[in-house]
Amino acid sequence: MAMDMKDMVAALAKMPEEERLTMMTERLEMFSGMPEGQRKQAMRQMMEAVGTLPESDVRKLIKTRTEVLCSFPADKRMTLMGTHMSLMQDMPQEQGMMEMKIVESIVPELKPEHQKIVMEMMKSMPMPAMAGGAMKEMAVAGPSRPRKAWWQFWKA
Repeated sequence: MAMDMKDMVAALAKMPEEERLTMMTERLEMFSGMPEGQRKQAMRQMMEAVGTLPESDVRKLIKTRTEVLCSFPADKRMTLMGTHMSLMQDMPQEQGMMEMKIVESIVPELKPEHQKIVMEMMKSMPMPAMAGGAMKEMAVAGPSRPRKAWWQFWKA
């Protein structure tokens, strides 16, 4: 009997670190080879399943995912990060902010070369207000106004 995504993600969080690293690497390799639509669907299912876990398990999985992404070549890493970031825009803001806080909290635990990669990834994110420790200001400021198209600059 096949595991559903929630069961698979819960089992992944409970694995010893080395086994979790191997399994996460296999999963992300598989995602990176998928066409965009299929990759989005698979990654959305995994993200939703991770969101059902206790924060301590979410932290383990995010740390492992970050280590794996840092070990990938830049093009593969950027493909996966692009898909992930587009999916994060569909998530509740609180969930996205929690993930960013976890990523920031694990940086000191990473290898120095991975720390540099993570900091570069955070700088290049489409949510610059979240990158580089500005989450507190964003939480206080609340959501920003929707942006108008550049050519509507004269409209109030």
